[in-house]
Amino acid sequence: IAPHVIADFNRPGHRTNDNLPFGAWNSDPGDPTQSCRVRLVDTERMGQEGFGLLIDYDVESPNPAYNGFWLKLPKVSLRSFGALGFAIKGDAQAGFTRRLRLELKDRSHVARYLLEGIEADWKRVSVPLSAFDGIETLGQATEFVIVFDEETVTENAGTVYLDDLVFEPPL
Repeated sequence: IAPHVIADFNRPGHRTNDNLPFGAWNSDPGDPTQSCRVRLVDTERMGQEGFGLLIDYDVESPNPAYNGFWLKLPKVSLRSFGALGFAIKGDAQAGFTRRLRLELKDRSHVARYLLEGIEADWKRVSVPLSAFDGIETLGQATEFVIVFDEETVTENAGTVYLDDLVFEPPL
């Protein structure tokens, strides 16, 4: 089975390779002290052309704060794939967390994985789907989510970049 490219972020307008939407979410949009914003940038990306995704997050708040990035997934069976792969890096100027939470979700289940070791240089990551806690309840995920929260992040505000999100075939 071939890899399934979910999002290479090279399309204009926040759309995946399957023409599905993505964006940022905030736990409390009414709280101006916390936020998450995403945008396509051509300065930080994998490869010579196209875009990477910039994710600015801030959970520095007197209130409980969590936010992140969401992306709708195509209708594919997770059982067909072995891992979720992507490239990620932190922004040395803006600061960044070295740890964040990844989630694969459907309407009623969430599978979670704690990603550690984010660096200031691009790093290719391949997370076995079996490493997601709760993955056995998901036959088909409908959404991929990155969560920034006070308990998980190593920096309460910063910027990370994401590119080339793919479902990888089993080894």
